[in-house]
This record gives sequence, C-alpha cells and structure tokens, in this order.
Amino acid sequence: MLTGSLALYDSTLNGLLAGSFPALQSTPMTAVLLGPSYAPDAVSHNRFADVSQHETPSLAAVRLQLTGVSVATASFHTDDLVFGNPVTLGPVRYLVFVVGLPAGLNVDSPLLGYADLQPTGGALEAQRGRFSVAAPTGGWFQLTRI
Repeated sequence: MLTGSLALYDSTLNGLLAGSFPALQSTPMTAVLLGPSYAPDAVSHNRFADVSQHETPSLAAVRLQLTGVSVATASFHTDDLVFGNPVTLGPVRYLVFVVGLPAGLNVDSPLLGYADLQPTGGALEAQRGRFSVAAPTGGWFQLTRI
C-alpha cells in the first residue's frame, strides 16, 4: 500500500533542529502499527508510552526494524516495510516510527513520527495475506526552507 509522508512529533523536530535527537542514519528504529483508536497528538506525544496502548497483541507481533535507512539532502528514506506474507493482523490505521530495536522498545523509547495509513477513515486488515507499506519515493519526510 502507498502512504503519504511521516508527520514528525514536535519533540522530534525540536531535537533534530537542536542536534539533540540521535543521528537518524545510525540509530536503530522500529515501525509499529497502531489501531484506529489512536488519535495522533504531535504536540504532547513524545515516547512509546504515549502510543503503546493502541498496539494490539497481533500488531505487536509484527514490529519491524527499519532497514535501508539513509539521510540525503535533508530527507529520510527506508526500504519498503513488509510486515508479513502471509500474515493475519488488524485493524490497523497508523504507522509510527519509534527509536530502538523491536524487542528493545520500552515506555521511554522516543517517537520519530506517524503516518495515517487510511486517511479516509476506517482501518486496514490482513487475513493470511501480504501487509506492506511502500516507502514514499521522496522519503518519509524532508526538512526544507520555505
């Protein structure tokens, strides 16, 4: 499935601009799927404890370490995300990137950003099929001057 850009949490953006956020290209990160009950809050959410209650057991089983991470011209890229094939999971609405390895996430793991996988509402599911998210061609996000 295709998705739009990743929306950065305010704490992440502030940390990136201040130079206090870990280097993106050398820090392990995990893609986490959240259910439709999650309500993104870019201002007050900043650690895994703020979102983890929206990760059901079937979704927690498919945490995925980001691979192919690169930072080029102030844009953040990864390989496409394949959560399983075949896999049964859902309902899913949001994709969140969390700093840390899949098995090492804890309540204090910093959040990077989120993407709405179903912006028209509702949720996605997989029933013994492929569940994947294509990385945006221009990167998950870009820092630009306007």
